[in-house]
Amino acid sequence: MRDGSGSHALTSRIHRFGVALALCAFCIPSSASALEARTFTLENGLKGIVARESKAPVVIAQMWYRVGSVDEKPGKAGLSHMLEHMMFQGTESVPPEAFSKIIAREGGEDNASTTTDYTMYYVKLASDRLELALRLEADRMRGLKLSEEEFTSENLVVREERRMRTDADPNQRMLERYRALLFGDHPYGRPVIGSMKEIEGLTLADLTAWYQTYYAPNNATLVVVGDVDPEETEQLVKKHFAHLASQPQIPKPQLPDPPSRQEPARLEVTDKGAKLPIWMAGYTVPSWAMTPDTNDAMALDILATVLGGGGSSRLHTRLIRELALAVSASASYSGHAMSWEPFSLSAMPKAGADLKELEKAMFEEVERLQQEPVPARELEKAQNGLIAERVYAMDAIDHIAWIIGRMSLNGQDWRMMFDDYPARVRAVTSADLQRVARKYLQPARLTVGILKP
Repeated sequence: MRDGSGSHALTSRIHRFGVALALCAFCIPSSASALEARTFTLENGLKGIVARESKAPVVIAQMWYRVGSVDEKPGKAGLSHMLEHMMFQGTESVPPEAFSKIIAREGGEDNASTTTDYTMYYVKLASDRLELALRLEADRMRGLKLSEEEFTSENLVVREERRMRTDADPNQRMLERYRALLFGDHPYGRPVIGSMKEIEGLTLADLTAWYQTYYAPNNATLVVVGDVDPEETEQLVKKHFAHLASQPQIPKPQLPDPPSRQEPARLEVTDKGAKLPIWMAGYTVPSWAMTPDTNDAMALDILATVLGGGGSSRLHTRLIRELALAVSASASYSGHAMSWEPFSLSAMPKAGADLKELEKAMFEEVERLQQEPVPARELEKAQNGLIAERVYAMDAIDHIAWIIGRMSLNGQDWRMMFDDYPARVRAVTSADLQRVARKYLQPARLTVGILKP
């Protein structure tokens, strides 16, 4: 993102377990949201999804391009992120940096983000100003002006971003090395922003070719959510985008499996800049997109909640309250990647804590999930937490649009996260959790990282 909050940080989940404990099977709605939505595809290949959410007179328009760091070649990492910056440098009708000023003048906000799998731009403003956002977005889809002067200036900005967010931060330096070890030759192991050498080596010709190849209507999905009429919005989309020419279809990259090892991979780093030790571990596991016909991804999500979702979770109880080895402990799983992703464990050790003892306790909790079925009440509590989280998240049109866009890019039916999400959560059994823990949380998939001051 251009506001300093992190260009390749995936959306993080906020657990509401205090509320979740008050929710039970009979008081949770059968559907997280009943969206009135319209899906269409223009003749040039642009996919459009419009959902009416009329709680407030606002709308968000998100333009998703199916291009990210997975598409880049070694030595050219950072192209997608660099182009994200350049997309604000103007067209024939919009001067450099004027895009955001125009939106702000109308009381709106805009930003962008680049990840491994996609680049996404959004505009959020009053719903009666939607056509302005569509006009501006269509203008820069194929009309971006790329000049040597603007490229040189913005390249320096990206170098400084890299310097401040990664090179000057011991935690991020460690995380970059950890992900490289975790994923091996898989593109997910490369930093989205690229290395400093790669950023310095990018050229205007690189950016121009990247833009012309990937920024086309047939490689994009437009998601509009808010207080709008879906049919009228479709007509606006046709008005501003239908004339844009498509490009030769780009096949999705063929992504390799992550490395399989005889024993866990380990990375231990001592860094003078680190103020506190950090322990982390990750198992490479499949995403929702890789398991469309099973409930494995849902079971992994529930496992992460059982292990590290809140103050009553197993890791919090064992490592913080009982053994006093850590000041924080968590588990997480996103599930929204196009390919493999980590099922992550992490802890911040207490001062003077024995890291070997902490690690032993961590993996004992993983082993317990494999050996013992999760009790019915604990499973129900985790299910309630996930459903409550989804219900609250549906209050935000930003989140609704993000889920629709993210799943659409992966070729999934996004409605499953709305129409029958509670039923899908409830369908996961203790036997499913035990099966998935045994299948995926194995030493051959594991990478451990330790940062020491």
